[in-house]
Amino acid sequence: MLDTTSGRLRGAVIVSVVGLLGSLAFATSASAQAETSVFFEEQAQANWAVQHECDGGTVIEARLLVESTRDFETPETEDADPTVRVQYAGVCPEGSFNLVGNQIPATITSTENLKSVHAQGEGIVRDALRNPHPVTFDVSWTGSGPLQTSVRTTSNQGFRINTSTEKRREATATGVVTIDGEEIVNGAANHRITPFIETLEERNTTPPSN
Repeated sequence: MLDTTSGRLRGAVIVSVVGLLGSLAFATSASAQAETSVFFEEQAQANWAVQHECDGGTVIEARLLVESTRDFETPETEDADPTVRVQYAGVCPEGSFNLVGNQIPATITSTENLKSVHAQGEGIVRDALRNPHPVTFDVSWTGSGPLQTSVRTTSNQGFRINTSTEKRREATATGVVTIDGEEIVNGAANHRITPFIETLEERNTTPPSN
């Protein structure tokens, strides 16, 4: 009678070794893949010069800023909570005023290559005493200048490669902004600071392990 037990054991050992080698090969293949993470941010900014009447009747030039921001990081591909910064400030004979809302929820849409951005929403700006003032905004940017691109690559001793890509385009902007129900601007951005659209992409790649 033949001894089939030792044969089965040898077969099991061979199968186990083959399976182990396969697992090691898969693990090696997986570890050999580079890992990449991406952070993306887009901003659009516009400024208006506003003729503001102070409490004492003096008319000064105040400044209204609207700046949209949307950003995300992999594995996300879009910002779920884009925001807009609104700031209205000036200096009157009686003293300066500054109404600011830093992260006002907004709906922001944009097109590729910084061709256009549209931001719309409502929220609160606060004065120096933290008093709330309702604000609404509906602003559109249209790229008008050439697309400027800057790429910078750095390496952290070979353990990580960072590629930073910045894009910027001058633009025109037009919009309607109200504060406390009063229309502050309605028309094209007319401040000496030219409106712009810009993006930043930070791509970090970790080379495959040996």
